[in-house]
Amino acid sequence: MKEKKIIAIQQPEHLPWLGFFDKMKKCDQYIYLDSVQFKKRYFENRNKIRFDSESKWLTVPIMTKSKYHQNINEVLIDNEQKWQRKYIDTIRHAYAKSNFLDAFYPDLTKIIETKYERLVDLNVAIIDWARKLLEISTPVMMSSELKECKDKKGSDLILEICIQLNADVYISGPFGRDYLEHEKFKKADIEIEYHDYTHPVYKQLHEPFISHLSFIDCLFCEGAEGVKALIQNR
Repeated sequence: MKEKKIIAIQQPEHLPWLGFFDKMKKCDQYIYLDSVQFKKRYFENRNKIRFDSESKWLTVPIMTKSKYHQNINEVLIDNEQKWQRKYIDTIRHAYAKSNFLDAFYPDLTKIIETKYERLVDLNVAIIDWARKLLEISTPVMMSSELKECKDKKGSDLILEICIQLNADVYISGPFGRDYLEHEKFKKADIEIEYHDYTHPVYKQLHEPFISHLSFIDCLFCEGAEGVKALIQNR
């Protein structure tokens, strides 16, 4: 029997959470959904880390003036703000007492200090760095590479990507239950599985535990092996 091809589709988030990589490990191909509209105040240009007893946003400034509707792959970083120093200093101060700061901070700093023009390129550089650390070999591609999908939206866009890539199973985030048209997927002979990732508890620098932070919180506290133990193979 032919093994089913499993794919997942996700916006290329900034400093993603653990569930992002858990889903990536569970599929045969991972598609960065970069051809959809950028969402302000979401996770494309920011994410949270632990800072003392609270969580704190790390944000990459972007060009928004007169750009009311732009796709993720069109968003430009506002490098006029000289944001990188504050960004990396915040990480260093937050995790100064962590066991693994020295192991991973220099490489992350190099990525942040690189002057990327597009937000998506910065995000993918961080994700690629994490993939190497976590030994995730799942093939990846951009949805913008699939020209046949450019006029599709919502559930139809996800379905068309699945069809173009000959998927047998689509792994959706839990919010897919709110908009995916199951009958259309069934008609196309594509199964939908929902990725209901239960966030693990690990030892942070402070208590009480705060979940759903960027993966770097776990990385600096538990190391790459610790993160690998919290994301599962297919």
